[in-house]
Amino acid sequence: MPLTEEDIASATYIDRASILLPPGENGDVKPFAVIVLNQPITDLDMLDRIWSNAAVKICADGGTNRLYAALDESTRPKYKPDFITGDLDSLKPDIRAYYEGELGVPVYHSPDQDSTDFGKCLLKLGDLYPGERFPVVALGGTGGRVDQEFHSIHTLFVHERVAKADDTADKKQREITLLSDDSLTFLVGPGTQKIATPRSVLGPTCGIIPVSGPTVISTAGFTWDIEDWPTSFGTQVSTSNAMEADEVVIKSDQTVLFTLEIRR
Repeated sequence: MPLTEEDIASATYIDRASILLPPGENGDVKPFAVIVLNQPITDLDMLDRIWSNAAVKICADGGTNRLYAALDESTRPKYKPDFITGDLDSLKPDIRAYYEGELGVPVYHSPDQDSTDFGKCLLKLGDLYPGERFPVVALGGTGGRVDQEFHSIHTLFVHERVAKADDTADKKQREITLLSDDSLTFLVGPGTQKIATPRSVLGPTCGIIPVSGPTVISTAGFTWDIEDWPTSFGTQVSTSNAMEADEVVIKSDQTVLFTLEIRR
């Protein structure tokens, strides 16, 4: 299935990078929710851009500690979350008191041990904004423990599929992007997709990971483009490629994970 001009002309357009652009340069960005997960926050410039662009700001349990630690007394009020939720086994009492008592942030305890704090945030987001289907950016969605990274990728799959009528809000179809200080990561579905990759904020390094099993891919806009290239774990995987353009094209017969380096 080589890429043709007709494929590229009719490709589905994906833009997950606008969230990283400064306000005023991201006219195409859709309203989204950011969930701060329990990973260190070291890039305050990125945090500022994401926070400024987000319509809803959420902290997941221990992510509240991370947000608090990344800021100082003068800047913390600017980065006030709309709510905090999780099983609250990681949230420090003094930090809870600051956000809940001093800033008036609602804190919702969810003791359910069959879901992660990430899932609890998605569920509460659906409960509080029932008429909205905000895309979600999970800050800290990669990095840290490997099992948690795999669960984040699992969450992408849960929300990619077509929702069932009885699905709870933490399982309904929703666009989710995983963001860390180093990478922007999301699923690219089967077919031909043209993806915004502004090199002012992304790249050059990227990877296309066959997380759905054996996959055949073709690409355009990369340093090492491939055509009808079979990929699977245990055979060959496209990592450490590089982008050559502000838009790239991926054609695949299965859903793949696309991960892009954050430019420094």
